[in-house]
Parts: sequence; C-alpha cells; structure tokens
Amino acid sequence: MNNYKNFKDTKQTDKWLKHNGVNVAHIYVGTAELFQATKLATITLKDFGRLLVQNQAHTLNNFLKAARSGKTRTKITQGQCYTVMNIAKQAQRKSAKFLKARK
Repeated sequence: MNNYKNFKDTKQTDKWLKHNGVNVAHIYVGTAELFQATKLATITLKDFGRLLVQNQAHTLNNFLKAARSGKTRTKITQGQCYTVMNIAKQAQRKSAKFLKARK
C-alpha cells in the first residue's frame, strides 16, 4: 500500500514539474532562481504571450531552450534569471492593467 502511495505521489509531482516547465532529470542541477525563472518563463509564454514584445518572447524562449540543455543549463547566470523574472512581472502588470480597465 505504501509503495502505491509513493508511486502515485511521485507521478503527481512529476506532472506538476512538467506543467511548470521543469524537467525531472534536471531537478538537482541549478539554483532556486533558475527553477523560479523557468517556471515563470513557461507560465508567461503560455498565459501572457500575447502581451509580450517580440524581443521579450524571444528572450524567454532562448532561456527555456538553454534551461532544457544539460550543457547550457549550468552556464545560466543569476542575471539571466532576474531578466526573465522582470519580463514575467511586466507581463503580469500589463495583464492586471487590462483586466482593471475592462471592469
């Protein structure tokens, strides 16, 4: 019974990680900022992609491409992570402004 629960929990965790753009194989490689930036980049492109300027979307896509590769993942700097987080925050603010204007 306990093995089934562990299997079920692991499957659910893997599904959540995949939904947020984090590869299970890379879970132990990287910093907290890298995981947060990966999650925000994935969510921003999915939910707020239409609000992004072309170079912002390009930056997010390049970041996700680098985060997926094992070789380039270790070369990602905190500055790049913060750039991604700033783009995500800008998109969230634009979305909130549009939603507020519609009410």
